Amino acid sequence: MLFTRARLSIDTALREWMDEQWDWLVEKLDMGDLSEHAIIEPTEEWFPEPWGATREAVESLFGRVVEYAEVDPARLELALIEQQEEMPPAIVKKDDKVLLPLEITELRDPTVVVAILARKLALLRLMDAGLDLNRDDLPLLMDLACVVLGFGIFNANAAVPQVPR
Repeated sequence: MLFTRARLSIDTALREWMDEQWDWLVEKLDMGDLSEHAIIEPTEEWFPEPWGATREAVESLFGRVVEYAEVDPARLELALIEQQEEMPPAIVKKDDKVLLPLEITELRDPTVVVAILARKLALLRLMDAGLDLNRDDLPLLMDLACVVLGFGIFNANAAVPQVPR
């Protein structure tokens, strides 16, 4: 039969976990009424600057993602690094700054760059909220936090490497 009843494409356990975490995340990330927050889209409206894998383009993109994630830019620094054999840490605390390492090899696609930065900023927001970083579900929680912050389209459209704890 061609037309059948629609089914959710995730299993029951994952759906229940998402339902349990959603309200908690909205509260912990201090998002208030989500209907007042935008869904960030990969359009010129949200990212009007032309993309090129240059430091200027990356810094401009970084500034927009930081703004949209509602993180104080004064406490952040983007660190462009060469490709590592091992995955670099998601964030590095250095004095009063938080460094966000981004491998130069990841700069080919701006969608991937936004997804990676959004995931790192989601982790930072979760850390600021006092999240236990030893949670087994931390990678999933970071992905769900990206959706709450409005970046779900980017994470769905990009192959994002898992950010280490």
